[in-house]
Amino acid sequence: MTDGVIFDMDGVMIDSERQSTLGWKLAARDNNIDMPEWLIDSFKGRPAEYSKLLFDDYFKGKADYWQLRQQRIEHVHEIRQREGIPVKKGLFELLNYLRNKNIPCAVATSTKKESAEKTLHKIGAWDYLKAVVYGDEVEKGKPEPDIFCHAAKQIGVEPENCIVIEDSITGIMAGHAAGMYVVHVPDTIIIDDDTRKLTNVICDDLEKVIDVIEVQNC
Repeated sequence: MTDGVIFDMDGVMIDSERQSTLGWKLAARDNNIDMPEWLIDSFKGRPAEYSKLLFDDYFKGKADYWQLRQQRIEHVHEIRQREGIPVKKGLFELLNYLRNKNIPCAVATSTKKESAEKTLHKIGAWDYLKAVVYGDEVEKGKPEPDIFCHAAKQIGVEPENCIVIEDSITGIMAGHAAGMYVVHVPDTIIIDDDTRKLTNVICDDLEKVIDVIEVQNC
């Protein structure tokens, strides 16, 4: 039974991962260093503090994570000024379906509050949401289940009755650890076989999640 739906934001609701990857590459170029794409991918879905550990382990003190992160933010802002923030296919079909069926939904994102709020308002998704939980509101980020469990509590639904929609390895791990029904909507991140086993179903786009809910609630 699906009584609630929890979305990740980046890579699930918005097509932001390509912009973020480009932002990291431009920041690396500004500092005359090479940042491999596998390292950038390892940041996705993780809190900044954890990403810093991965960054420092790779660069061994030869680059400053917080400096590059700020430059990446500035580059992404410039990209979005030019391109806007593209939403993922089927987002509003799914949000309108949930509203019509009185199924509460929330966002649980590793992105910090100020940035995430601006994004959700800008794409027009804010008014559909019963709750939003941000990366700086929980002690342990993904792949720990805390952020999803907190979101489920905020919308008044038991975790086992929630669908969580994710694109990242850490997000899938967190949803599984929370005991939720994990829907993987692929984006740019390559999912390994072990992580794929933690998902319940794969949907090509968000509109297809409607069919999953219909089956769950029939």
